[in-house]
Amino acid sequence: MRSFGRLHLARGEGSVTRLELFLDLIFVFAFLNVTGVTAEQLNPAGLPRGLLLLVLLWGCWAPYAWLGNILRLDRGIMPVFMFGLSATLFVMGLTAREAFVDRPGGLSGPVVFAICYILARSGALGFATAAGVAQRGIRRRLWRAWPLLVSGELALLAAALVPSYEHSEQAFSDGVVAREWLRFTLVACAIIAGYAGSVLLGAGTWQIGSIRYWAERHSLIILIGVGEAIISVGLGQGVAVASPLTVEVLAGVLLGVLLAGLLWWTYFDIARYAAELALERVSEARRTLLGRDAYSFLHLPMMAGLILVALGIHHTLSEQRVPSETSAAIRLLVLYGGVVLYLVGLILFELRALRLLGRSPVLGILLVGSLAVLAPHVPVLAQLALLTAAVGAMAVADATVFRRRHRRLHADIEPVMKQSGVTPKELFFDLVYVYAFLQVAAMMADDPTWRGVVRGLLVLVVLWIAWCAYTWLGIAVRSEHPVVRLVLVFVVALTAVITLASPEAFSADRTGLPGPLIFVTCYALIRLLFLGAFWYAVRQEPTHRAALMRNAVPTLLALAILLAAALVPQPVGDVRLLTPVRAGLWITAITVDLVGNRLAGTRLSWTWSAAHWADRYSLVIIIALGQAVISMGTAVVYTPISARIIVAAALGTALLAALWWIYFSTTAVYGGRVLAASGVDRRAALAQDAYALLHLPMIAGIVLISLGLGKTMSVLGNRGLLTLGVPLYPLPHLALFGGVIIYLLADHAVRWRLAHRAHAARIAQTVVITALALATVHVPALSALAALTAVCLGFLAIEVRRRGPLARHAS
Repeated sequence: MRSFGRLHLARGEGSVTRLELFLDLIFVFAFLNVTGVTAEQLNPAGLPRGLLLLVLLWGCWAPYAWLGNILRLDRGIMPVFMFGLSATLFVMGLTAREAFVDRPGGLSGPVVFAICYILARSGALGFATAAGVAQRGIRRRLWRAWPLLVSGELALLAAALVPSYEHSEQAFSDGVVAREWLRFTLVACAIIAGYAGSVLLGAGTWQIGSIRYWAERHSLIILIGVGEAIISVGLGQGVAVASPLTVEVLAGVLLGVLLAGLLWWTYFDIARYAAELALERVSEARRTLLGRDAYSFLHLPMMAGLILVALGIHHTLSEQRVPSETSAAIRLLVLYGGVVLYLVGLILFELRALRLLGRSPVLGILLVGSLAVLAPHVPVLAQLALLTAAVGAMAVADATVFRRRHRRLHADIEPVMKQSGVTPKELFFDLVYVYAFLQVAAMMADDPTWRGVVRGLLVLVVLWIAWCAYTWLGIAVRSEHPVVRLVLVFVVALTAVITLASPEAFSADRTGLPGPLIFVTCYALIRLLFLGAFWYAVRQEPTHRAALMRNAVPTLLALAILLAAALVPQPVGDVRLLTPVRAGLWITAITVDLVGNRLAGTRLSWTWSAAHWADRYSLVIIIALGQAVISMGTAVVYTPISARIIVAAALGTALLAALWWIYFSTTAVYGGRVLAASGVDRRAALAQDAYALLHLPMIAGIVLISLGLGKTMSVLGNRGLLTLGVPLYPLPHLALFGGVIIYLLADHAVRWRLAHRAHAARIAQTVVITALALATVHVPALSALAALTAVCLGFLAIEVRRRGPLARHAS
């Protein structure tokens, strides 16, 4: 690798780094906030604002996809900048609800939003300019782009300075309408200037160094859009809200996840890999233009369509719970129009990249358009069912009417698909765990008592066992057969149902279906589907069939104990109730499952990739850290932005960045190497102990940290920065500091299991944080968070200085 100063230039190989995945999860929160604010203002004025926010966020994301082509974002000084960028984008996401209309109190939301946008956009072009200084032609083009960029940023800042109305009754006065049109025009000018700058740079400035990186980077943002839809399925019923579990609610969740899964299918079935293959077959000059048009430009309408679908699902499912005053026509326009916009973007993407008109997307548009005429005359759940059936007909058509061309295209992309590590279906499965971890943290925040923490942790362990099972299955069974994908979509839907039912997993509400029984039944289906898939994969191998029987015994016994716990009679009405009998049965079932399967050792008596195994567990750590970001943001989503909130957001992001660095700088890399170098038996034992078991307390620690961070954010208010605040209650304070301690101890335990070596720095850091936790019990929450973050960053700085340049071992 060549380097320019402390900027390391990429040579054209490699894939998306874990640091970029962390950044993408910041965008998950930002897109969620855009969906939320648009859902609250779903009217002819609010919908265009939401779309403008989406385009502005895209304008912050896309330049860093280009930047990752010319610079290693996880080397040299770039990790420091990327974590600073994460904090900036997090604050930008926090102010998305105030981007156009300022709230009384605190700082000016539109101005803070504009400043964050300016910092994010300028940072990308600034580092690109620094990296291109050594190349004369590129340097000249980059400097030419600055005037347009600055003019667009000034237009957005001017829009932020346009006075907002203070009272809703003023919204339609002549002066206010004129000001809002002026604001809209200025924001549109900022967007146009940004895109004009991209065109002005030309094909000779940006070069696609790694085709695999470029295609993977944009496929991940599409996954984020699909993830927004899945999370919206849960948010449509409320987070940590024990709403009645009716048949209609369950059907809505299943249909929403199925719709998201089918849209995921349309992109990742052929288009994702065929476009990558097309990039490989064209010249370098044409490749850059193709990458700009097909990816930077044409992925935006697909992303916008997915966000609209997420908004439509959220509103449709919310309508079942609490009827709103939103016009049915607007709601249908968002839901059905979102699917149409996504499919139009997909068609244009395939035309530009493949010079191929996709027949099934055209069929889908025709079906959705036809059913849109019928939809206003049926109930809201039937509207969602009709739309899901129309999108599902596309997959059916590919397998029947269009099967000849579909099979030929699949045969062409087969070599590209085999090169991928973690597959799209595994990433799709992981998306539901963003919502699952968020729900667990919200359960604890809703009941910040020891009982609430125990309830949350028990649900977390059960979800973790299911994740580990399907993680192993995804590594062992690499098939992309449509039946495999359909089963996976069904498993994701069931996981969404048990996540939704989590607040009632231990005690039923007075209305609706019994929550404990729904939870256990869906969880049993998930585990039984795993056993069925396992049996199908090994049906021709007697040795593995015997191993399956050893695996099935503790699994079935644990499910029976959980079923007994669900059927234990107890008072209904208080969903927070946790009786000793039910808690004891849950703990027994979890123990039987973990210990029994550990002794059986079935899952690991298979040929599997050590690198793939380590990657899967690295991804779930990132998902948990991303959930912590979302928990911080949701705690102040309705609070006006203030200096205290900005500082707390920066401190919280820095704390999570330190935790990210602790794991990914050494533990993740070293663990993958040890697994790869070990023999079959030792590799199996290490994979089970260091990953499947010892990563669980790491996840639990992060969830506890998110509880503490959320509570810290919620007590800040909009007081002045130097005003002394209130301390946290003892349990959230303990969750924040104790979560970090648990995370550090688990990280040390992983390293000990891998190499039987003590890590003195981790032990010292744990001791210092333990003492700090005791010393800061009565300290204001923001000050306690600052002290904790300072200690973690201090130990990180010492560790980095001892090891050498920043990011030497990270990947």
